[in-house]
Amino acid sequence: LLSCMWTAAAQPKPPADAWLAERPVYPSGLGSNASSPEAFLTLSAELVAEQLKVRWLASPASAPVQVLLYYSADVPGHWPARDWRAVPMPRRGEAWEATLPVDDLDVPLVYFVSDASATPARCSPMRVVSPRLAGMEKPSRVFWPFLDGFEDGLAGWQLVTPDAPALRISPQAHDGNAALAVTLPAGRQTVSVSTPRVRGWHYSLQLATGVRVWLRAPGGTGEARFTLHAHAGTTNALATASTIVAPLNDQWQRVDLAFGSFSNFPVASTDRFSIEFRGDGPREFLVDDLQLLGRWKLPGN
Repeated sequence: LLSCMWTAAAQPKPPADAWLAERPVYPSGLGSNASSPEAFLTLSAELVAEQLKVRWLASPASAPVQVLLYYSADVPGHWPARDWRAVPMPRRGEAWEATLPVDDLDVPLVYFVSDASATPARCSPMRVVSPRLAGMEKPSRVFWPFLDGFEDGLAGWQLVTPDAPALRISPQAHDGNAALAVTLPAGRQTVSVSTPRVRGWHYSLQLATGVRVWLRAPGGTGEARFTLHAHAGTTNALATASTIVAPLNDQWQRVDLAFGSFSNFPVASTDRFSIEFRGDGPREFLVDDLQLLGRWKLPGN
């Protein structure tokens, strides 16, 4: 017993903030590898006044003009289906600084910075920080089940169907000023989009019970089908369709998808959610207000 106790006590505490050991995949458009890693040796995250601050002291020789902080909340991995977000990183004195939003203390954040003023953009190696190990006692913001409303654009959504018109933002929103417009071209009967916004930790840590989305087929009719994906884009990929099929018309339709409607799916491993629209092209479909269902009350309940 004493030997076991000594062994447990001797285990080194994992670092709160460290360089990523595995080989990652960078977001589309940023290349496949970090450039000039030595230029980013001062990059780190630390707890300052209950906020996780990322700081990079750039060398005078690099002289960046615009720096972006990229981050995604999930354990390292899921590289083909990570939910990357990008925020400007203002300069404060000699350093570039930004704050990492924390929704859950037990969800690691993978992050890197990009010198967006360079051509091509220079990216740092990736780091991973654990909010709880960094000393945080509570999330930096109140949990909010709203995942996307397209007010900031369509980043994070991909067109799955080849040769279909590009996704765009429509002002015909369910709420706010923007919705995602998906075009079903002439001669086609299906078009699909997907997003990594829905994550397994929403289920396992935040206890979400499903997702809600608002859909519309302006000036026509159609239907929508839904799929959850795990390990998307890898050889271990899994996908399960919901038993729910939503009929669509010219009015906004609220669609609630309990995770239980995706039979025998490992919800805790979710890293992508997709919607397939069916109809007779040419036709347009609108998507808005993707939200998590759970113990909280949502508008429209």
